[in-house]
Amino acid sequence: MKDSSKIMVVDDEPNIAEVVRLYLEHSGYEAVILHRGQDVIEVVRTQQPRLVVLDIMLPDVNGYEICEGIRKLDGPAAQTPVIFLSAKGEGIDKLRAFNLGSDDYVVKPFDPNELMARIKAVLRRARLTEPDTAEKPKPPAKMLCAANICVDMEQFKVTVDGNRVDLTLKEMELLNFFIKHAGRVFSREDLLGYVWNFDFIGGTRTVDAHVKNLRRKLGAHPQWTIQTLWGIGYSLEVHDI
Repeated sequence: MKDSSKIMVVDDEPNIAEVVRLYLEHSGYEAVILHRGQDVIEVVRTQQPRLVVLDIMLPDVNGYEICEGIRKLDGPAAQTPVIFLSAKGEGIDKLRAFNLGSDDYVVKPFDPNELMARIKAVLRRARLTEPDTAEKPKPPAKMLCAANICVDMEQFKVTVDGNRVDLTLKEMELLNFFIKHAGRVFSREDLLGYVWNFDFIGGTRTVDAHVKNLRRKLGAHPQWTIQTLWGIGYSLEVHDI
């Protein structure tokens, strides 16, 4: 069972980890601080925090390997949102992070208030609330299907021909948007605005990386395709067979 208030911070710089911890606790979260990478995947598997703030340049295992390891876990832990917090600010670094399934990327030096805004935005997109012990009614099930593919945003589940496919939260949201608007063409800028709903530093290459991941994970099917319209954008086309 995930702890709705627990957020893991992985950074080998104690001053940075302490700043993030203070801001998290001020917002009502519990911060789990790790300064090395070797135990992160196991802690994510056993404690299942709601989100991981992850540095790249750690003294033992780099953040890319950790993110990749999280995505290879079994069950819900594999979908744990990851926000990179790194001094590596080149486009190729961000693109690699998004290709591995990260949900956001913040460059050091950073504004702690901006980091908190991004954390809360990712959690909102995960349909998670701020820490609250009050029981709340469950929203009605929200499942969308196109041909043999279905997305259930209440259960965070994607199936193709009835078989579950593990996607990251952002990949799932992007696929859900495509299905909801099947047949319509959206530019990369449109998709950033509609799906990410944030002033996102990853740029349009983030969209390309997520579409690439969707195609790889979902495979090829005669019933539908995620089409690229060169110079325009993407669309989900459902075929009559």
